[in-house]
Amino acid sequence: MSVSGLLTLSATVYLLAGCSPRVATSFWRIGTPADSTRAGYAVLYEGKKMRHCYPITEWTDTLPNYVGKGDTYHSLHHHGVAVESELMAYRIYFDKKQTIDPYCKRKPQLELAQSYWYPNDSLLAEGYGDDILRVSGTVGVGSVKYWQITNYQLPITNGKLCHIEPVAERSQRIISQKKDQATIEVAVKGWQVPTAKRSYSETVLQSEGRSYSDSGRVTEMTVRYTMKAGHRDMRCDVLLSEPVEGLCTGVQTIPAKGVNLQSSISNIQLPNGTLLASFGTDWPVNDSVKFAKETVGLAVFIPKAYAGDIVQDKSNLLCLLHLTGTESAGLTAKRSYSDSDPTAQRSEMCVAHFYLTCCGATKENHPVATTAEEWFIYLRKWAKGLK
Repeated sequence: MSVSGLLTLSATVYLLAGCSPRVATSFWRIGTPADSTRAGYAVLYEGKKMRHCYPITEWTDTLPNYVGKGDTYHSLHHHGVAVESELMAYRIYFDKKQTIDPYCKRKPQLELAQSYWYPNDSLLAEGYGDDILRVSGTVGVGSVKYWQITNYQLPITNGKLCHIEPVAERSQRIISQKKDQATIEVAVKGWQVPTAKRSYSETVLQSEGRSYSDSGRVTEMTVRYTMKAGHRDMRCDVLLSEPVEGLCTGVQTIPAKGVNLQSSISNIQLPNGTLLASFGTDWPVNDSVKFAKETVGLAVFIPKAYAGDIVQDKSNLLCLLHLTGTESAGLTAKRSYSDSDPTAQRSEMCVAHFYLTCCGATKENHPVATTAEEWFIYLRKWAKGLK
């Protein structure tokens, strides 16, 4: 058996011996002492400061006339909805970035109800996990972003990564919470899709199968993330009210700023789809005194039906998403498929799905990989059965 196989096996045995597989969600609104009568109210201490929080299941931020700057990001504890298994946790920022940020477990257990994403020194001493990645303005791992073509000039790699803005409304919610599976959602309404300046003939673009005629387009997008107990990965379902070319996902290169070492990033074309991966070491937060550097592995797998062109900038390795479905106008992506079955999709929607995963090579007690080579071997096995 390979080294990677031994690492995977040891982690599985440890999980089965350590706890019963479970998942949980975490969504907290920052309040005041007046909220103490709310169910689940908690007082958190951050140094000498107190923070009053209470759990929520849904939040909507309306931005009138597309120009308002909602500050829900700072109104929510850990800045957005989160989901965790015993192996990994992910939070999604409630702002234009909508970036996915991973939290790694040292040992298999549910932690966010105690650590609230920010474990104190006592919890860290007890072996709790922590945030392991500084995502900054990157795609993080598996975030849905937009690749804006630069001046309509081919090749398609001449572009830049954009966040999901401007929008009329943002929302996040917990769709379902069961013992063995949980689903969370991020949605936007009134998204004005960015466009490039027309300095290249659109006729040429269309002749090559690349139509970027999104000028003035306003659309709705919903992304749902489903996590299962005993898993470190998530499935991501994307739904749009109409087709948008340029939608993308991927992984950040680590560190996010600096020279990209080709040995630590990989674009692997598999029979069933595209696998993007990165492996590297960086500070997890800006505080380089209290925290040590973390070595992290990131990966996204896009099934063949939804995998488009590969693009890259200095901080991200990305795959454009090929959306399938009817282009009928007037459709809405809001709650467009059954809440009881997050993977059930209406045929008229523009849809795609992909998977993301992560490992903490220096944080986990039993990591599935400790080197880039082991990580890429593990990922090939992980992606083999996905579709």
